[in-house]
Amino acid sequence: MGKSVDKRRPACLAPPSPPNCVAGAVMSSELGGNTPALQVAQGAHGSEVRYFGSDAMPLLRVRLLGGFRVERTDGAREVSDWQRRSAKTLTKLLATHTGHALHREQVLDILWPGVAVESALNSFGKALHAARHALEPELPRRQDSAYLRLADSMLVLNSEHVAVDTDRFEQLAEVALRQEDITAYEAALATYSGELLPEDPYESWCAERRNSLAELHVRLLLGMAEALEERGDYDESAGCLREVLRQEPTREAAHRRLMYLYAQMGTPERAVRQFQLCKDVLRRELDLAPQQETISLYHDVLASRTLRQSSMPDTDREPANQGRPSPAKGGATPRGPFLGRERVLQRLSEQLTRSDEGRSGMIVVSGEAGVGKTRLLEEFAFQAGEQEALTLWGGTGAHANQFACGPFAVALEGYAESRSEAERRELTRCYPALARFVPSLGPAGNLATMIGDPHAYHVDLISTIVRLLTDLARTRPVLIALGDLHGTDPVSLDLVRYLAHLAVRRPWLVVGAVRDEELEADTELRQTVETMTRARLCLRIDLHCLSRRSCDQLVQAMLPYTRVDNKVLEEIYVRSRGNPLFIGELVREFHSGPTRACAGWRQDPQVAERAAASARAGTAMRLGAMDETLRRVLGLAAAAGETEISLSELRTGTAALEPQIPVAALLDALDRALQMRLLEERTTGYAFRHPFVRSTLYDCLPQHRRNEFHAALAAPRAPARPRPTVIAD
Repeated sequence: MGKSVDKRRPACLAPPSPPNCVAGAVMSSELGGNTPALQVAQGAHGSEVRYFGSDAMPLLRVRLLGGFRVERTDGAREVSDWQRRSAKTLTKLLATHTGHALHREQVLDILWPGVAVESALNSFGKALHAARHALEPELPRRQDSAYLRLADSMLVLNSEHVAVDTDRFEQLAEVALRQEDITAYEAALATYSGELLPEDPYESWCAERRNSLAELHVRLLLGMAEALEERGDYDESAGCLREVLRQEPTREAAHRRLMYLYAQMGTPERAVRQFQLCKDVLRRELDLAPQQETISLYHDVLASRTLRQSSMPDTDREPANQGRPSPAKGGATPRGPFLGRERVLQRLSEQLTRSDEGRSGMIVVSGEAGVGKTRLLEEFAFQAGEQEALTLWGGTGAHANQFACGPFAVALEGYAESRSEAERRELTRCYPALARFVPSLGPAGNLATMIGDPHAYHVDLISTIVRLLTDLARTRPVLIALGDLHGTDPVSLDLVRYLAHLAVRRPWLVVGAVRDEELEADTELRQTVETMTRARLCLRIDLHCLSRRSCDQLVQAMLPYTRVDNKVLEEIYVRSRGNPLFIGELVREFHSGPTRACAGWRQDPQVAERAAASARAGTAMRLGAMDETLRRVLGLAAAAGETEISLSELRTGTAALEPQIPVAALLDALDRALQMRLLEERTTGYAFRHPFVRSTLYDCLPQHRRNEFHAALAAPRAPARPRPTVIAD
């Protein structure tokens, strides 16, 4: 296929002046010679016509947002006779790609991967022919298309005759974000009619573009919300934020801004509900807790609401502190079914109440991601509160570790916020150092003292916290639940070690959770846990996945009015391997709508792939924390599928990668993957412990990485020969 030449017009003639021409020339470009300017005019019935050379070409409108659609402006006829599905896909591919031009080899790699070159070229030619005639049914034989051109192996969707809605959206979005004007925001948002190509949710060639446009849409909504808030239109601003959360439920900043707007609108109960929604979605989707900013705003909202309620007549106020005892505000409350952990929970309770020499001052619950460590600590904290113990809940997210003694600050703030005003004044009088540390006890103290001599401040703070805990433990046991210990700051670790030593003679217990891989990566935390465990000051509980029986019970508890077939129960257990997080994801995906007591479930062969997609965020975060060698080895193992991969296959595959992975580095990476419980040893090699993890990890790989790993695994084994460098490694 040679260079395309437009045979319908002389290259040297200027176009005739069209009727009702608007504003002269709009665009001029070079296509292998002198090309006259393109002009735009109003045709019959208001249709838009573009004049190019001596011919008037109807404008082709391509819509990608909200669904694929192509229309020509000559009578607004929608293009529908594609004849071949590949022709439609080819047009989508060019319209989606930035610049609307791709080399023929790129098209072959994307649409016909792994197909022999001759066969792929044949399919490409048929798709191109069908696409051209779908867009121009009147196109004569052997006539070049004005819309789809192939020149020097470059396939181009001619932007002189084609308008793509994504281009217009990006242009208006750029203007709106630069001007920060409500009218500009409205104009840009009006052009976004939905997600890019929603009918192709699993096509990798449009995934990056879809995400980019969706993020741009979210940025516009956030900018619009801010502009409306500045104008005082809180209700409309809240509507923009709700739309952001509909698209990205885990965007915590939007939750926090919405809480603030609800409080400003005089509806604190809506702000409280928004906080609960935020906390639930972060825990469910990312296994995270809200940031300290969000928690502080929540406490401010509660304080404001309490202040308003205190001014109401007594007859209108709800009775306080009635019924069973509960943990202090900010503590944990049970959520959802909790099964299969009864023995572990009993062991934790025994450590809290026992007073003999076998008592440990600290308990660390470790295990793989999603096994239920945080859920166990929540249940333990709640039960401790019901048994009259005082629970100080330090949160479950890494946000609490971003400043010195962060987990203790969150725990003590929750305790102080739950006290009366008189009790808070007494706490400030007895423990003045806390007033500079706990916001509810009063304004921050002398900041210059805290910054000028931080060591002295921290020594004073630690001794004050110990005195407070000692006084609190005089009447009842104290449980200090610190949540996630990964990334704990040095001052907090010093305090934890000190409290664990003192707990031998005091009725308090420190508990925390850590993932296996985090414990391996955090040297200081690992050394602290190992040292205290050897000294019998710390008890480490390794939390395992649920048994088949407990898994079945959990599934039935999640669906109390549905009869679940035994084959489905077995499928869930096999794919989740008893991991509660994966069980929950699979249950949500397997369930086919309204519960049916007798009909059971409909099995869906794509359930694992869809469920894996919902866990992509968590998997991407874990991959980001790994080193490059470990990521490549795991990617290679994931590309091998759900079957085992032998050490020799891994060695062959890593040797075929560019750059190669030395054998010693491969073995080190395997050691870490086994320690992190991502892989496990099988009869003839290695496999992922959870098929769920393998599928999500594979989904996180870009297409070029998948192709690279598949090619490396398919590479022939090189003949054995001495390799001094590898042996030296």
